[in-house]
Amino acid sequence: MINPTPGAARAALATLAGLGPLGDLGLRMSVLVPGREAELVPHSVALAPEAAAALADIAEASRAQLLDSALIEYSPAMAIPAGYACFVGRSAASALDTTQTAVDSGDADPFDPGQAAASRVRMLALRLDTAGGSSATFYRVAESLLQFERNKVFGLIRQGGRYERLSAADVLLMRATFDVVVVDDIAFFSKKATFERAFGFDDELKRASAETFDRVTVNLRIERFDDLRAACTRNPTMMAKMASIKRSMDSDPDYAAAMSMPRLLAFVRANPAIGIEVVGRGEQARLVFDPSPANRFKLVNLLDDDYLRSVLTKREYEASAKVRALPS
Repeated sequence: MINPTPGAARAALATLAGLGPLGDLGLRMSVLVPGREAELVPHSVALAPEAAAALADIAEASRAQLLDSALIEYSPAMAIPAGYACFVGRSAASALDTTQTAVDSGDADPFDPGQAAASRVRMLALRLDTAGGSSATFYRVAESLLQFERNKVFGLIRQGGRYERLSAADVLLMRATFDVVVVDDIAFFSKKATFERAFGFDDELKRASAETFDRVTVNLRIERFDDLRAACTRNPTMMAKMASIKRSMDSDPDYAAAMSMPRLLAFVRANPAIGIEVVGRGEQARLVFDPSPANRFKLVNLLDDDYLRSVLTKREYEASAKVRALPS
């Protein structure tokens, strides 16, 4: 399910709401570490009753926040406003689907803090099941800030009246919230960049951004072209703009035709306030990419048609996000 319908997303949230008190459900926790092929492999973690109850409480808080959020369908070319949650099918990225399949199976070796991989924990997964077969998985992406070894922290723990050295894998730390919830094969999240980075969307976004950039600029003359291409295939915000451009080009056959050198030059010269420089004359005229922080998005905004004309003043203004939230 790559593009679940809004109805399917709402049905999944209804399933989540209907699970009842999460502390009463069957609970399995695992840590995910990279395997030989860089896939994430779950290792089961045995929990004391108090720890399990505390994790269930954290999941309760994350569930309540998600159920109180408005929904937006996932798109790379978007930002998620406060109070909203994004949804996407788990098959949208192979890393997400593979990881969820491994967690669902329950076939995981016990977590061994003594293994070398123990210091490379990427995620924590908390799976909750009902007797009727419903389930939900809560993911927390591991942060280097909370990992002893990466931050060169030396730890001591008191055992038997004296302090022993604390191994990095002896402690699993996480902030008291979950980043992603998967239910009915749909993933919900509010931290877009965290989700994309954790489940391999970054690589797909980079490939798609390069394809879109080459497509939209094929007949354009741009000063510092290579610098602009590098920025549009590395910077997350610019990659989101490439996704927006792709959506426009795919949905409107006239869009690509409008992104011609004569039209762009005419627009830029008629609207000098937007701040895009033109060098050269005639067939040698080129748009200039300025990589400075204040100006680096100007040319990309132009390619994304990110301008509105004021009815009152007839001036051009940069447009805000074009993604609409789902109706309630």
